[in-house]
Amino acid sequence: MKIPYNKVHVHGQILFAARGGAIHTFNLTDGSYVSSWKYPDADKVAQSIKAINEAKAEAALTIEADTPATESDGPPAKRQKLEGDNESTSVNAEEASAPTTAQDEKPQAGHFDGRGKKGKGKAAKDFDNGKTRFARVPDRPVITHLTSTADGSHVVAITGHDKIIWVFEHDGNGHLKQLSQRTMPKRPSAVAIGPDSQIISADKFGDVYAIPLIIPADGSKSLASQSSLPLPSKKSFKPTATTLTVHSKGNRLALLNQIKQAELANESKDGSAGGPGFELNLLLGHVSMLTALVLGEQQGRRYIITADRDEHIRLSRYIPQAHVIEKFCFGHKEFISDMVIPAAKPEILVSGGGDEDIFVWDWLAGKQLFKTSILSLAQEIAPETATIAVSGLYTLLYPSEEGPMTYILAICEDIKAIFSWKLNENNELHCPGIIQLPGKPLSLTISPSDDAPPTVIAAIEPDAETKAQSLHAFRLTMTNGRLAMDVESCFKDKEVEANEPEISEEDVRGLLYTVESLRKVVTGGLDEEGGSETPQGNVDSDVAVDTGDGEE
Repeated sequence: MKIPYNKVHVHGQILFAARGGAIHTFNLTDGSYVSSWKYPDADKVAQSIKAINEAKAEAALTIEADTPATESDGPPAKRQKLEGDNESTSVNAEEASAPTTAQDEKPQAGHFDGRGKKGKGKAAKDFDNGKTRFARVPDRPVITHLTSTADGSHVVAITGHDKIIWVFEHDGNGHLKQLSQRTMPKRPSAVAIGPDSQIISADKFGDVYAIPLIIPADGSKSLASQSSLPLPSKKSFKPTATTLTVHSKGNRLALLNQIKQAELANESKDGSAGGPGFELNLLLGHVSMLTALVLGEQQGRRYIITADRDEHIRLSRYIPQAHVIEKFCFGHKEFISDMVIPAAKPEILVSGGGDEDIFVWDWLAGKQLFKTSILSLAQEIAPETATIAVSGLYTLLYPSEEGPMTYILAICEDIKAIFSWKLNENNELHCPGIIQLPGKPLSLTISPSDDAPPTVIAAIEPDAETKAQSLHAFRLTMTNGRLAMDVESCFKDKEVEANEPEISEEDVRGLLYTVESLRKVVTGGLDEEGGSETPQGNVDSDVAVDTGDGEE
């Protein structure tokens, strides 16, 4: 299958659609393709992954053929190292002829290890553990976030595998020019563009940074640098092992790599190499993985609203007082994955995640106003659904004779539908609607219209049976207050589709379905991270803390 579109964003009559490591632009008036930007090494990585998958499949067949049919056949003979073989999966002639000691003896394939268990050969073990002779390929580039400035003059994208924030100049007609690429300390998990041309980026280790949208040519510092918190310092790493305590060849190589990493880390700390070559300002920190970030403004003051995996919604002041915490919004029992502030009601915040409900807040007061079940809606079209994982929240204005009406849209992982509610004058969600789709939605964007119903563009993973397109646009209609699909239009992306490499369904799930994995698994009173299953309550911090989830 082809990798589907996974992020979409609209400005004016231009659609920006991310697909793997590329951004494609389309004209909304006729659906025509305009241009593309590709991650620099996207094609090379795709070719390498294809070659390695083929080689792994061939190696698996070889291992299966070399495995003895019966236990009495004995182990396969050791072979001499051939040119091009890797040391980790071969034995050279000298090693083959060398006598083995009792300490070095290991169970061979086809032999019992003395404990009543049949042992695997080294090649089979290494293959099972992914340690084959094939070089590791860089992770497949995937654009995880896509947005633009209010005037559409610049586009910001994030590639998650290498933690890079990309900035492009947009000419207004769908053509992008790359201006900068900056590698963040940790993998960004949410991004917003402030009104003062600052990129506000939250990461998976709980920190929020500000970097200037445009790198100043004169090297001048921005307002964020004048008010930022000190960046967390890293302790110098020094391997405890030495060449005198490490004996095996593999461990000696590992030790040499650790020593090199320590030298690079110390150089980076001294500022001589490896440090960020751009202005980077730490604004605030959580004690948990950050999952969502929005910017709000009330009573002439701006705020940064952040949400994390530990059910917190936190309200902090904007630059230059981002260290000041104003309020918390407590009520979620599971992780929060997305938040949205309706344009017509900036005092309202809508949030969702792993709970069965969608929440409505007076965010400045930290007060919950309303909640409604999204799980019950999902069960109407998928009765077997037991839990829900909201992957996106959106807002739109629908024109009417009484004035524009505010609606909230939501999509969930593995549910082939868009859910909608009308936000009434009392800030309650009513008139629930379900718009079924020909595949699982991955991202939505709204194209507004002054005097006509808005258009919704959906990036979906099509069903293998229906073979539908991955990019859909449809005009909305309203019946008894509920939204429904009216006229659907298509994008002319055959050229893009033809150039996309094939990818397995397993790889698609691993790359694009990441929200449900935020849910904590409680076993014996402890969650998967080893902490108590009891919510952390009001615990929070202004200091960046490594939560130890291991993901950078």
